[in-house]
Amino acid sequence: MTRLLKAAIGLVMVTQVLTVGSTAQQEIPPIKFQPEIDSPIAARNPNAPAALEQFDFVIGDWDATITWQAQGGEPLTYKAKWHNHWVIDGQVVMQEWRGPFITGAELRAFDAGAGSWSGQNIYPGSPDPWQKTTAEFKDGQMVVVIHDVKDERGTFLNRETYFDISNDSFRMKSDRSYDDGTTWEKGSYEMICHRTK
Repeated sequence: MTRLLKAAIGLVMVTQVLTVGSTAQQEIPPIKFQPEIDSPIAARNPNAPAALEQFDFVIGDWDATITWQAQGGEPLTYKAKWHNHWVIDGQVVMQEWRGPFITGAELRAFDAGAGSWSGQNIYPGSPDPWQKTTAEFKDGQMVVVIHDVKDERGTFLNRETYFDISNDSFRMKSDRSYDDGTTWEKGSYEMICHRTK
């Protein structure tokens, strides 16, 4: 594990996993982050590849409304906070998530050789706290794939598609594939985000 990755993980604010339903409508406090002087919020490195602007739409603070539909269960709608900023000299996106059920962070870096994004999710307390991600911006949508997710049916790819992107809002839907991306089915959650700053 690199020193930079360890430092980024050290910024994650961890809360315990709460029981479903007991605090779904609880007010979530804002995420507070004090950046290092050389890693300012909202400052993409001007010398980095131009493709880094693909993640500009998510930089800032967001109120998120998530609807979770477990198989065979009733839909659950709840609120979360999402704080996204540039770190590591403005070359890596760090996304801090705080919700009533889980809190964690996601790191995104652009791989110029591959022409796509790679990353890592860290959600302490979840069944799979470390998860590899890849992402690609295509046709005005950001598509993030979370690899090697597991459930009772087996291992699957979890695809999050960010769409209807504007300055102050966007939507996300999820899909999953149990055959390495050959076929996809509707996922268990979707999200609407509105900018707070």
